[in-house]
Amino acid sequence: MDNLTYEQMLDENDITIPKLKEIYQLPEVSRYLSISDNYFCYVTKTNGVYFYKVWNKDELIGTIHLELNEDLLYMDILIFPKFQRKGFATKVIEDIQNDIFKLNYNKIEISIDEENSASLKLFENAGFTRTSKDDELINLVYQK
Repeated sequence: MDNLTYEQMLDENDITIPKLKEIYQLPEVSRYLSISDNYFCYVTKTNGVYFYKVWNKDELIGTIHLELNEDLLYMDILIFPKFQRKGFATKVIEDIQNDIFKLNYNKIEISIDEENSASLKLFENAGFTRTSKDDELINLVYQK
């Protein structure tokens, strides 16, 4: 777990994009998280938007999407299905809460599908509290 490293994606032609697109299309991922055709252009070219690949040793195990708006950080985390339930997401959340990326936020917000009980439990255990519900999405917040 201490071997997690993060690599910011800076190029919309990054060599890992075909693999990432494959993973985002898996039914167990796409039911909760989808990306548009221009997604990787957006996350590499937009100010205040950060996309990180999560590595465990030399294996790509997930992604992080962050958007900073003043002192509010919006977040999405994806740990690839075969690496879930091994503590990686908990470590990633802790690292973000500890501001490993030096984004100087005061609050983190995340929206989770109400049917995604594992993610809801994960974030609540990490100190996030439910604030509201929009359609099928439950909004949670973490205050520094």
